[in-house]
Amino acid sequence: MKIHILGICGTFMSGIAILAKKIGHDVTGSDSAAYDPIKSVLEKHDINIIIGHKIKDIKNKDLILIGNVMTRGNPVVEYILKYKLNYTSGPEWLAKNILKNKHIIAISGTHGKTTTTTMIAHIMNKLKLNPSYLIGGDPSGTMASVKLTKSKYFIIEADEYDTAFFDKRSKFIHYKPNTLVINNIEFDHADIFKNIDDIKKSFHHMIRLIPSNGKIIFNTNDKNIRDLLNLGCWSKLISVNTKKDSGEYSLEKSDYYKLKIKNKTYKLPTNLMGHHNYINAVFSLATCNQISNKIDKQIESLSSFKGVKKRMEFIGNINNINIFDDFAHHPTAIKSAIETIKNKYKKKSMLTIFLPNSNSINLGVHNNNLLMSLKKSNSVLIITNNNKLKRYFSNNIKINVIECESQIGQYLSNEKKFDNILILSNKNTKNVIKYIKDELHG
Repeated sequence: MKIHILGICGTFMSGIAILAKKIGHDVTGSDSAAYDPIKSVLEKHDINIIIGHKIKDIKNKDLILIGNVMTRGNPVVEYILKYKLNYTSGPEWLAKNILKNKHIIAISGTHGKTTTTTMIAHIMNKLKLNPSYLIGGDPSGTMASVKLTKSKYFIIEADEYDTAFFDKRSKFIHYKPNTLVINNIEFDHADIFKNIDDIKKSFHHMIRLIPSNGKIIFNTNDKNIRDLLNLGCWSKLISVNTKKDSGEYSLEKSDYYKLKIKNKTYKLPTNLMGHHNYINAVFSLATCNQISNKIDKQIESLSSFKGVKKRMEFIGNINNINIFDDFAHHPTAIKSAIETIKNKYKKKSMLTIFLPNSNSINLGVHNNNLLMSLKKSNSVLIITNNNKLKRYFSNNIKINVIECESQIGQYLSNEKKFDNILILSNKNTKNVIKYIKDELHG
């Protein structure tokens, strides 16, 4: 079958492209731009990327997969609808062609999905379970972002964002998981959800599809998750407590992090960076423990976990200044990222460079919490041409606002030297890193 993918360079749709190629389809795709690492990954799989969406590229295709970046009014979309071409969404295609005979392990939550998905895949690989998976990020080390095997297990991020312009349900509705992880739920995606209750409703629709012999591994500390489960639950609940000794699995911290299962305590590896990653680890271990009871081997396997690119990724040290790149864009994740660096490098000065890119941030719905989170850094540089955000943040003594990435060098040359620089954004930060390196190298 000849398949063309509109919006192929997103982390999810690029994974769909690779899976379609692996099961024998002729795959092409188009997008407005193509960047590494996705560009190189698709080229490695001999998948041709066309820059720009053109009608001629979808003619004579058997099926068109439409990513959720595509909107009504786009000439290609209008052509598809007018001539009734065969089309579907990425999540629906995935469910019908890949997931239908698999045991689905779905990882959901506002934060931590990508890292937790990668951790679970890493642990199961170490246990020689050889699972299939689709990760919405780029794992560090030799691990690929997508894998298709004969294993009955398929691990996937359960994203609450909408499916496509013609299907406004959350992506995860299509997956029908057997095992669901719910790490946390907060208000986000203000462009498609009205409020937190709207998000809970969407999660509840997914829960209604989990079989009675399925399992839900949930954060018992999260009030929004407790409210969600009170709407109705027909599957086995497995509790994870991240704050105190309670629940079937609990995270504890003294001089080091520990996992407690019932009355037995296990020391966790010390290579993970940040409290949030130990929360991700506990959920990963709780999930894998449902499949294999080799908890000691599971914990040991985490000591070789390399992390995920753009998740507290260490870029390098230039003139004794550490540079880190992180995906955080929600106030809670931003606060956690900043605290991670502050706790690791105590009494060291820190600059946070933040590039607002999410719809929720640009709509201003998180302004107050965002300001409180950013102020935990010694200094903050925000790069935006959003006039509302510029006005909101311009009156804070800790925060400077510039309009474009090319001004980073000028800012750094005029400011005092920092010990650590943390870049925060869910967009491509290649140019930001380049301007920082150019200035620090002098």
